Amino acid sequence: MEPTREQIRSFNDDGYLVVEDLIDPAAVAALRARLDELQEASVAGADAPVKFQLEKGGAATAVKPSLRKLDEPALTDPLFRSVAATPAILDIVTTLTGGGVHLMLYSDQVFMKPAFCGSEKPLHQDNSYFKVTPHTAGITCWIALDDATTENGCLHYIPGSHKLGLVKHREMAEKMHLTPDVDFPLPTEVAVPVRAGTCIFHHLLAMHSSKANRSALPRRAYAVHYANRSAESCVRSWDDMLPLR
Repeated sequence: MEPTREQIRSFNDDGYLVVEDLIDPAAVAALRARLDELQEASVAGADAPVKFQLEKGGAATAVKPSLRKLDEPALTDPLFRSVAATPAILDIVTTLTGGGVHLMLYSDQVFMKPAFCGSEKPLHQDNSYFKVTPHTAGITCWIALDDATTENGCLHYIPGSHKLGLVKHREMAEKMHLTPDVDFPLPTEVAVPVRAGTCIFHHLLAMHSSKANRSALPRRAYAVHYANRSAESCVRSWDDMLPLR
């Protein structure tokens, strides 16, 4: 699925692009079921096949600890790998990162955002973590596995913020998060609610955040970070990445 001229223009202007219904309902259902299995394995203390983080507040107050995040499930799980390699996604990623080169899976994450205790992800630019150069040679595809609403923690963006370049970031509490540390006021964030199966593609410099989930519904999302083979990174080696195209 090649992006239209209007979609490319929108991405270049705003730094992000919303494409609805890119992941079919069967794939969404399969990913949800797999996450249920991983949740049970992790909180039971079993040898989980992927690295994970627990919600700090939820672990202390809930009947069962709640998963906050899974790191790089595609490295070991064929289901996640197949979704990351969805042809329609790769077509869009190839175009938006310059085209004509081999695509690599830089990394991937699942953000669980559980009901009532899903924590906030502060405002940030992905490339403050990834250090991909040039900035245009990588991109994030954020896949909604539940309907993402303003109540359960949908993404918020600052449109056009990718044009600011990579700004200085500071470490937050416990060094889990980075957030912009600038001496000028930033524009207001815009909420981007989407339904399950929607993909949001965003520039590695697009400033974005998600708020805490205070609702009774989870807001799970699969974030896949791509880089093309023309890129460089001081954080990851190409030998550690999966080739996708």
